[in-house]
Amino acid sequence: MSTLIEYAIRPATLSHADSVARIYTDAILARDSTMLLEPVSALEIETKLNQLSDRETILVAVDLKETVLGWGTVKFYSDRPGYRLTCETSIFVDGSYRGQGVGTDLQIALLDFARKTGFHHVLVRIWAQNHSSISLHSKLGFTLVGIQKEIGHVDSKWIDVAVMQCLL
Repeated sequence: MSTLIEYAIRPATLSHADSVARIYTDAILARDSTMLLEPVSALEIETKLNQLSDRETILVAVDLKETVLGWGTVKFYSDRPGYRLTCETSIFVDGSYRGQGVGTDLQIALLDFARKTGFHHVLVRIWAQNHSSISLHSKLGFTLVGIQKEIGHVDSKWIDVAVMQCLL
């Protein structure tokens, strides 16, 4: 049985960069959710934070001690003008806090941000074997568009990616 934790979701600041980088690096090294292959640094996260447009965000879930439990982002799907109403979201949760609603709450907050900033179409790309993430997104109104077979190549293995969408 999981312990109930109190946390808040808010925009990330430069002070969160170390924790966001650590959680992201853990996901990169786990080889189960991102096509990035090398760890990221706090400086790289700071740069991303400084380059966000007013319609993009990085949100963090922080507990009462300001520990970052997870983070998520809304970013443009493409820089082509015809896609200006389409965004992509990603969420990453510290392994110690998975299964406690943090990812769900982050995605709900990301969808709210996307809606408020004028997006209509939200896309997620999930490793096809990540059934828990696919299930989470299905519960939040995302539908499976399809599976991109062998689109990624990580550690000499082909990766299939599920593409899901939500229309706001």
